[in-house]
Formats: sequence, C-alpha cells, structure tokens
Amino acid sequence: MYMSIQTAILPHKHVRFCDSMLALAGFLRQLLEEPRTIDELWSLMNRDNSGWTVQPTFTHLVFAVNILFAIGQVEEASNGRVRLVMNINETP
Repeated sequence: MYMSIQTAILPHKHVRFCDSMLALAGFLRQLLEEPRTIDELWSLMNRDNSGWTVQPTFTHLVFAVNILFAIGQVEEASNGRVRLVMNINETP
C-alpha cells in the first residue's frame, strides 16, 4: 500500500489527531523544558503517567523529533541533546 508523507504526518479520516506525528511532535516539544537526548525522551514517553494517550514506537518518536528539526523548533545541543530554539519574543 502506498502512503504519502502527508498521510504519515497529518491527521485525516483514518488517523486521529492524537495518533498523528504532528501531534506527537507538539507533545515532545512540551517535554523539552531542558535539553534532552532521544533516549531521555523515549523514557519519558514510556512512563505510565506520560500524559500521552497512546504509546508511540521509537521510530515514531524519532520521526516526530525530525519534524521539530524541520520546522525550526529544536536544535542540537551539546552531548547529543536536543533543545528548544528560543525566539526573540519568548522568555526562558
């Protein structure tokens, strides 16, 4: 079955918003209060009280972080960590 990139990222009639990569990327952005590694984000998502309704796969998590990189919301920090990009109008 052929699946376009838009089908994988955005919600549509067969994918609820909470199951979309875009929603997962937004949730991961909230977890980046401080620079974290991909493994730290994965551990936070695997907790019972993570706050996320479904358990994503590791591949989905990495893909969601890639979306954040692509739209300029995160950047690489030291030691393989990912951190939020602060806009001029935002306060830390």
